Amino acid sequence: MQQIADHVKVSKSSVSLALRNDPRIPEATRLRIQKVAEAMGYRRNPVVDSLMTQLRAGRQPAFRANLALINCSQLNDLTQNHTFRRLREGVLRRGEQLGYGVEEFWLEQPDMRPQRLKQILEARGIRGLLLIAALRPDTIDESYEDFWYDFACAVIGVTHLKNQLNCSTNDQYLTARRATEKCLELGYRRPLLVVPEADEVLLEDRFSAGFYSVHRHLAKKDWLSYLPLDVDRMDRVVARVRKLAPDVIITNRDEVYPALIGAGISVPAEIGLVHLDWHADLTQWAGMRQNNRVVGSAGVDLVAGQLQKNEFGSQEFPKVIQIESVWIDGPSVRGAT
Repeated sequence: MQQIADHVKVSKSSVSLALRNDPRIPEATRLRIQKVAEAMGYRRNPVVDSLMTQLRAGRQPAFRANLALINCSQLNDLTQNHTFRRLREGVLRRGEQLGYGVEEFWLEQPDMRPQRLKQILEARGIRGLLLIAALRPDTIDESYEDFWYDFACAVIGVTHLKNQLNCSTNDQYLTARRATEKCLELGYRRPLLVVPEADEVLLEDRFSAGFYSVHRHLAKKDWLSYLPLDVDRMDRVVARVRKLAPDVIITNRDEVYPALIGAGISVPAEIGLVHLDWHADLTQWAGMRQNNRVVGSAGVDLVAGQLQKNEFGSQEFPKVIQIESVWIDGPSVRGAT
């Protein structure tokens, strides 16, 4: 590589980068170096290549800056909610991998106003923000309109595109669609979606859209309308379930399982259950794992990309990264028939 560098009159490191097609070297220079290398008989050693790749991957990244993880929920401790906890873990893990520290702030703290928060962030030199657990569309209201101008921002978990911010989220449409398809694969023919109406509003009907995209192909006698779930009146929910007579329920709330069992309905002998936000604590459930740690990681990538390109404030064309879910087998569904 030193001989190639001397011939082309560039540094040895430039030759190394060019031979790896690194975009930091202009394309014309890369091609010139590669052509000279080929003419001089240079051949890559796959063993050395593999070793150097491992060495580069194992290096501890240099510290870049601190990011702010802003908790927008009413919970001051994100670990109290399994979804928020996993999103947060993904943020912390990816931040460490990329060399970013993460400072945490609670938006609902009594003395935390937009201007006060902005002063704190600027005093600490924080330019990148990750907004997590914004469960109400009005959480980030008009008082924050001027807040984003000086920061690279991304929302994690839900899409609030009215704020023109980049976002990483689970693909709730595909989550519900894949769950419904899996139910049909297992032999179920009368699936029923049972989700709180507030969740449908927050997710802009993505669960029901995914469900109905499969449901509409069923025989009309098996069509069941979406059942809004009121967790404070589970007796009414159970009564409606008895009347509708589904053979499987697709839901995002844990409370459905004990309500059915308490009403003397056998799971899965009489009704199967599928959870749209499965996690390791739901040992009695089958369902869709939303991979929320990956969602949190993707949010950090969005902010890091904006910082590297000096992009701040609201985005003219916000980017949305959607992470797919995976099916997890469990005892709440029967085997295929």
